[in-house]
Amino acid sequence: MLGLYLFVRLVGPLLLGGLVALFASRWINARLAKRPAQQIALPAESLLDSPAAKRRYRRMRRRRPNLTHFQVPPQAPRHWLWITVAVVILAAFGAAVLTPEGARFQVMVESAVGYPSTVIDVAIDEGQQDALLQAWTPVLMQAVRPVSMRYQRGRYGPPFDSHAVIAVQVRRHGNRLQIATGQPVQAERLRAALATLTPAAAPTVQISERTVAPWREIGWRAWGPRVAQ
Repeated sequence: MLGLYLFVRLVGPLLLGGLVALFASRWINARLAKRPAQQIALPAESLLDSPAAKRRYRRMRRRRPNLTHFQVPPQAPRHWLWITVAVVILAAFGAAVLTPEGARFQVMVESAVGYPSTVIDVAIDEGQQDALLQAWTPVLMQAVRPVSMRYQRGRYGPPFDSHAVIAVQVRRHGNRLQIATGQPVQAERLRAALATLTPAAAPTVQISERTVAPWREIGWRAWGPRVAQ
């Protein structure tokens, strides 16, 4: 994961800058195609300096005696080019600034691809779900997975430690509540820990192991004390 992150951190801004430059060049070419070609009058032979240029001039006049002007494709104004360069630099700089830290990048990738988790499936009335989550908070907060990544931001800079957390995910379907832990937990131990915190009217709890991808599966929301508030 560290190699992938360093590759994205290096190539991402360059790729975005290249794409912006490509679209900008196409836009400029499309605008120039709508402009008429420039008509430039032929200079007199006496204004040419070198003998070779005069010979080419006389040869052209013999081939096309009625030619008085020649056409030059329209040129892009210089300020267009400067604006394009500025936009490309800003796009690359913005991509570098907005690239997440290493640990956060790993959380994003695993949320999209999937990670092993223990899923708790509870049948409980919708109005009692928040109270149940609050009662299970001490156990659920131990089921998050801390993520850390150590790397150098610059060539000569000191090592940088990045930290993030794969949080507990919650999905609600009416009277069905699903809770996905951030890391696999032994099913029987988790069931026993939840039983000690479950209210008197214990709901039906099913625990299974599977891969969870919150960004690809509909309905998952990160849950925790700060999120619940």
